[in-house]
Amino acid sequence: MSRFTIGVLPQAEAEIREAFVWYAERSAIAADAFRTEVLSAIDKLADSADMLPADEENLRRYVLRHFPFTVHYELNGLDVIVLAVAHQRRRPGYWHDR
Repeated sequence: MSRFTIGVLPQAEAEIREAFVWYAERSAIAADAFRTEVLSAIDKLADSADMLPADEENLRRYVLRHFPFTVHYELNGLDVIVLAVAHQRRRPGYWHDR
């Protein structure tokens, strides 16, 4: 049983879909690898969301290993809220207002 409950904001779900489609237009293998890695990262948060440090705004981030994306999330008690799955080189910090 997982320690934390995961919630993903609709905007973050949309970012995952958009990135998946972008990769799929170039390579089905890359798209599948992206989807697998991002969903695995979110699944890992269910057990270990508190292992990553919080910043000054109490936000945390999980950096994907093979793709230039970061999962940004909040930890409130036992609830994890995924705020964004943001590309690391585009519009930094845009998701802070969510």
